[in-house]
Amino acid sequence: MYLPRLMCTQHPDSTIKVTAEEEVDEAVAAYSIYGCDEVMSDFEGKGTPYIQPRDIVLRALKSGIPLGERFFVTPRIPNPSLEDFERSMLAMEAAVLADLRALKEAGTHAVRWIVLPMSESPGDVELAIDMLARKAMAYSGRAEIQLVPLIEDAAKHLRIAEFVKAVVQEYIRRGVFLEQVRVFLGKSDSAVVNGHIASALALRVALMEIGRLNSELDHEVAPILGMGSPPFRGGLNSPALAPAEASQYSGFRTATIQSAVRYDVPYQQYLSVRETLLAAAGRGPSLDRSWASRAVKEASEIYRALVLKYADKIAELASLIPSTRDRVSWRIYGRSIMADGGVVNVPRAIVYTAAWYAAGLPPTLLDAPYISTLHRRGELDELLRALPAYLKELEFDIRFYDRRRVESLLGRQIVDKVDAALDALGIKADRAEGLPPFTPSQSYVLAEARARGFLG
Repeated sequence: MYLPRLMCTQHPDSTIKVTAEEEVDEAVAAYSIYGCDEVMSDFEGKGTPYIQPRDIVLRALKSGIPLGERFFVTPRIPNPSLEDFERSMLAMEAAVLADLRALKEAGTHAVRWIVLPMSESPGDVELAIDMLARKAMAYSGRAEIQLVPLIEDAAKHLRIAEFVKAVVQEYIRRGVFLEQVRVFLGKSDSAVVNGHIASALALRVALMEIGRLNSELDHEVAPILGMGSPPFRGGLNSPALAPAEASQYSGFRTATIQSAVRYDVPYQQYLSVRETLLAAAGRGPSLDRSWASRAVKEASEIYRALVLKYADKIAELASLIPSTRDRVSWRIYGRSIMADGGVVNVPRAIVYTAAWYAAGLPPTLLDAPYISTLHRRGELDELLRALPAYLKELEFDIRFYDRRRVESLLGRQIVDKVDAALDALGIKADRAEGLPPFTPSQSYVLAEARARGFLG
């Protein structure tokens, strides 16, 4: 079966606002202009009309796009354990009906996969597969749509084999043998909860483990890699970083093409990113799994302890970040960080990332205390071997580090921690001193975002 290579998504990481009504035309442009062979119709924490998958199917057929052959619609449904159960069921039903419409109109299956976000356990995946199969059987008499678990947490990335095997075994139990098993690995939410270093290392372990599974199982495990433009969210869509990130995270089969790289960078730069991702192949650099697994846990704990001190200020700055898709407020559907027995609610990944940039502190630098810890122990070289793109990411982000702004908004202590880590890595931050004085306004935030090439 043909597997898509590039998935156009509806992430609100661009400075350009795209309404739900415009997303149908956007889906057609995903294929005709940006060369994507898959488009995500996103219902997670978002006010997407339930008819959107069907409308994309009809518009694609009208436009002569090879639907079901080289172009697919892949809805991301709300997770029934995190959002309204009814919304999850309606979104799932919308996906099934859109596929049925494509079958009736063109004799083809347009919806072959449905993404379940924030997959917490193999049990969650098995339950969602059961619900999807029931709906598909009720409408079409066949359960051909495959559920794709989206795993978005570092600890769960380390257990990726459990999720893959849960999908395989649940379909086998139903008498379905999957030649290809898709699994979605998300960087952004993992970074919010665990920090950049922990989330990056865990993804590298997951991709290495998938490579091992592919040599052992009778199924091809085909990972989708969900990353955006900022280094904190993976950097895979960044024109400056895509080659280094594609090498570091090689082993993916499909990559997401998010909004910022389509709308906030010149088209020729987008084409360069696209060609880099299409050419990516093979496995990444070798990795000491034992060291990486320990580092994930330690880096995550140190990151969370730091972030909890500044969560209130980041929530305040989040009010300056414009919404460029029809998503619900993060205060209704956000993320939670736990540390030292406390829990704090923070924005979803894009707003969270943008808020830290607004504070003058790119969130990759929140791992500063862990860098100093590794430096004291003489383990920095181990980290740089495991994450060969890391120094390039920091060199990219250091342009947006504004000491004066950070000290004014967050205090001197965090500046000292960041500067100590940069000194340990031999990175100079002088270039950021020329940034204009911060004005706490949406227009200022947008101007800086346009200069970066992404909102968050």
